[in-house]
Amino acid sequence: MLAKSFYACLFSFFLLSVMGVSSQACAQLKPGSQPKIVMLGDSITAWGNWHLFFPPSRVINKGVAGYTTQNILSEINATITLRPNSIFLMIGINDLLRGVSVEQTFKQYTLIVDALQKNKITVVMQATLECSRPQCGSTVDDVRALNQKLQALAVARNIQWLDLNPGLTNDVQGLLPKYTWDGLHLSKPAYLYWAERLKSFIP
Repeated sequence: MLAKSFYACLFSFFLLSVMGVSSQACAQLKPGSQPKIVMLGDSITAWGNWHLFFPPSRVINKGVAGYTTQNILSEINATITLRPNSIFLMIGINDLLRGVSVEQTFKQYTLIVDALQKNKITVVMQATLECSRPQCGSTVDDVRALNQKLQALAVARNIQWLDLNPGLTNDVQGLLPKYTWDGLHLSKPAYLYWAERLKSFIP
């Protein structure tokens, strides 16, 4: 008999198909399994081969290229239906690159966290990764302003906080060339660093 989580995911797949949204998460959830971890975010998350880094764990990659906080919010019920033990959330760079204010991005991010916590899902908030200043200019400063707010939220709510920026960026350049191939997306060494940092958060 298929697990309830698999039926729920199939139902979510139907809803997402109607909405025209990728069904990648459902494809990763096998009958009889329930995800321990969901990696939630945009292309930076989507292009990580998490199943290779953490083979003993049931990890679902629910990153989608181009996604903003609003996209995550619009699919939050489908995400909750997966009933993972924990969600690693990184989102916000696409909002800022498209001119959404730091305040609005933070507001939307907070609503995501609200919904997950309301449903008793453990959230690990990950700082939004900086982009490379030569490619994205003052957006680096917006990312830093957003991360200050996100970290304060994590502290206020006693939420686990993971900031990769100190290992991948510097004050002048933002995201360092050795960790990116286009000034925004990550290279293999960056994903290896990220995976190593995740180990202390994943049992």
